[in-house]
Amino acid sequence: MSASWSLAVDMGGTFIDAVALRSDGHVASLKHPRAGRRLAEPVVEALDRLCAQAGIGADDVGRVVHGSTVVTNLLLELNEPPVALVLTRGMRDVPVLARQDRKELYEPVIMPAVPEAKLFPEPLRFEIGGRIDAEGREVEPLDLSAVDAIADAVSDAGVRALAVGLLFSHRNPTHERALRAALHARLPSLHISLSSEVDPQPREFERWLTTALDAYAKPLAANYLHALADALKIRGLPPLRLMRSAGGTEPWHDLAAQPIGLAMSGPCAALQGVAAGLAASGPAIVLDIGGTSADISILLDGRPTFTDALECDGLPIRQRCADIASIGIGGGSVVSVLPGGALRLGPRSQGAWPGPAAFGLGGGLPTLSDALCVLDRLPPRLAGGIVLDRAAAEAALGGVAGALGLSVLRTAEAVVSAAAAGMAEALKTHAFQRNLDPADAVLVAIGGGGAQHAAEIAELAGIRRVLVMPNASVMSALGMLCGPEEGDVGLTASNSPWASLPPEGAGPHSLFAPMTTAFVPAGWSWRLTPDQTLALEAKA
Repeated sequence: MSASWSLAVDMGGTFIDAVALRSDGHVASLKHPRAGRRLAEPVVEALDRLCAQAGIGADDVGRVVHGSTVVTNLLLELNEPPVALVLTRGMRDVPVLARQDRKELYEPVIMPAVPEAKLFPEPLRFEIGGRIDAEGREVEPLDLSAVDAIADAVSDAGVRALAVGLLFSHRNPTHERALRAALHARLPSLHISLSSEVDPQPREFERWLTTALDAYAKPLAANYLHALADALKIRGLPPLRLMRSAGGTEPWHDLAAQPIGLAMSGPCAALQGVAAGLAASGPAIVLDIGGTSADISILLDGRPTFTDALECDGLPIRQRCADIASIGIGGGSVVSVLPGGALRLGPRSQGAWPGPAAFGLGGGLPTLSDALCVLDRLPPRLAGGIVLDRAAAEAALGGVAGALGLSVLRTAEAVVSAAAAGMAEALKTHAFQRNLDPADAVLVAIGGGGAQHAAEIAELAGIRRVLVMPNASVMSALGMLCGPEEGDVGLTASNSPWASLPPEGAGPHSLFAPMTTAFVPAGWSWRLTPDQTLALEAKA
């Protein structure tokens, strides 16, 4: 039997999206709630459900691709054990001194750029003798006599991962490799990251910090990816490939050894999918709204823009990546009231478990999804089989309503408006900083919440046209199968989730479709294009 199907699964902070793409362009997909802190198990559960739903056997599958926000979320939360650093003698404080980055010109106090206590506290920063010069020549032999003392200290501290950063190792990596071999001889199970392999470029602070972050993510990522690869092997599926933040895919074991390359892999995959299927010409702003965050990026002439300077909650990471700005507002974002009476959404998220109060899974905090539920902008049953509880959503918003002195209904409207305003501001900032006027672009809405908020955000940003592509809600997973190495991917229009909708209409109106919902505000109209894209347009 020919392997006619490709599988892709994207693990976000709230839902897991699984997609199956057949060689004739047919797409099958589903959303699976991500419960608790488990990693590999829910991914396998999502794939099992998808294969059972679509009647796909192991022999039918030619490839399996995975992308994830696990590394990104890990670096945002910094809840893992710290790592050790071994640096060239005299350089132990370079990763802490960092570079001054005064984001507010008149802010009298500059906060530390690197949270050293969580990443690499002072007792875990070691120095070693030996020197390579700027031309890559050895001017002082590596002092391996210090290895025993370093290994003892690392072992006593229970450290699971270590980063090595030596001067000019990007010109000559022999000292770093020798040090790794000596440390592994003493501590075979220690995860070690070398700066000459993670980021072989000049500028020690960026190179060493990126290497330290790679080491920080390695124990969790390696265990999770090994478990996932083993589970797929047991099921007779092809070897796992992973989505890179720079685009394209690699064998899973390569990125398990260097997990920093997974950061932002999901949003980058979504851009690949949009670029492969977008028919519109001219600049496009892509808005990907999920359960935890909203990601904003730009397509110029149908191509994503890239950067070598990724930032994760203030931490500079030097990795090739799609140029994406993230804001901590999504469907699960918790709503609170600041002392001055202003609404605040996020960055804390309820995720899929316990989730928004409306999910009925034990969550009691008010969220953006609860506000949408109260406003009847969500269908009674969501993708993933979640049945919404409007009474629970109203009860959760009651505390916020009391603090604001508003009814629950007016509070829900205020929450949705605040979310749109926050995302619109982030969108305009990202576009203006890249010399693009949002009014000159079309807004492409993807993710589970993209079509729900896109028109309101577009109106605030001066954008007059919004496009919602077929399979928009699972675009990150689908995009993993649309990379340059996969060739042209043709998707059949018969898979459109909008097939049951009227071909055109006017707002205010909620459009409910499998896997996603769209809201058309007053002053906007919608129509279905021949390629089954939902086009929202502001009336003149």
